Amino acid sequence: MPHLPPPLHTALREAVAARFGQPLRYPSHCDALEAELQKAAATGGRRLSPSTLRRFFGLVDKEGGYHLHTLDTLARYAGHADFATFGQAIAGLVARGDAPSEAPTDIPELLAMERLAYPERLLLGYFLGRVTRPASPTDPAAPLALRLAAHPAGQEFFVECFVDMAYLNGAYGDIVREYLRHKPTPEAQLFGHCALFLGSFLAEDETTWRARLRQLLALPVPANVHPFPLGRRAFAEIVAAWYDAPDRQVPPARLQRLRRQAAGIPRSEANSTVLPAFYNLFPAGYYFFVAEALFLTTQYAALRDWLDITDAEFPELALLEENVFNELMRAFRAVAELRTEGATPSATPPTGQVLFGLDTHSWLLDYYQVHFWLAQLHFAAPGSHEAAQLRGQVQEFAAWHGMPFYTQVARRVSRC
Repeated sequence: MPHLPPPLHTALREAVAARFGQPLRYPSHCDALEAELQKAAATGGRRLSPSTLRRFFGLVDKEGGYHLHTLDTLARYAGHADFATFGQAIAGLVARGDAPSEAPTDIPELLAMERLAYPERLLLGYFLGRVTRPASPTDPAAPLALRLAAHPAGQEFFVECFVDMAYLNGAYGDIVREYLRHKPTPEAQLFGHCALFLGSFLAEDETTWRARLRQLLALPVPANVHPFPLGRRAFAEIVAAWYDAPDRQVPPARLQRLRRQAAGIPRSEANSTVLPAFYNLFPAGYYFFVAEALFLTTQYAALRDWLDITDAEFPELALLEENVFNELMRAFRAVAELRTEGATPSATPPTGQVLFGLDTHSWLLDYYQVHFWLAQLHFAAPGSHEAAQLRGQVQEFAAWHGMPFYTQVARRVSRC
């Protein structure tokens, strides 16, 4: 039976987890994967026992190698013709990830990225992100990922493309700090400091996030900057003000100022025929991050008003499907209507479940899935099994990702 080198074993685990929609950390995950393997067209109905899957994912001790049948089935499920093809696809990148630290900092192959079409560059960045992502969210960054953060092409098509929010308090945070050392442009500094603020805020590291917030608010805002970092900056302002006065709603003057800023941001269009689905180009990115901040800080009246503004500015969102950000906006809407006096609430919020079947969305969903759980928690009957299960999922997520803030949000929801 073939023995897998650790980097190759980790890469196949990551690829399967990406298709599955979450890391496989419990026996129940392996039971669910067994059923999914039998249904997946790519595997041709091949069956792997839960015990085999538990050994492969390290849930039980295992000595020796794996049958080729096992490796082929998992590789096919992950989107490759067979295990040999999977190995050929990642061999060069995995080898570079293990390169000694004194190796040259440049990666010549990335220089050819400028000759690729834009969607192809994004696909390569996504692939690099999946290959270099460690098994645990709080593990340090791989050497290859840090080298990419220092490389111009890697910065644009890896760090800025594979925005790995779930790993902010581990590998991706390391990557962003390295990226900031090598890319001093105003746009990069705004993007990087916004990301690091979020990680420290979710970690409830007040000393660090306050220092990061001062840096962030002192940065110049360049003209024509992408709406996502601008929206993350607005998110930081809202959650920091709420932290200092948690019983006070966001002042109308602040929302008016944010609305004026939003109106001046260049419009972008979601074009699924040009960009890969995983990129989730979203036309109302700034508006999303303001809504996210209001949702997490339980400011439901302001959230409802902000969503009304968003819908008026972007009527095309009503027709946008299979987009993580748009589904979350719909979930925020359901919660705002439920918690606002005089509103007619939706029967239930979107769960994002349809998106979890798309492996191209997994890098976004493994972070934003906690938002869906929090939205569902609003609709669960107090004291019910469903409410207890949702709180447990949020707590597990918060502990696994080093983001205890989400546990506090779940507690506030339970007291509503």
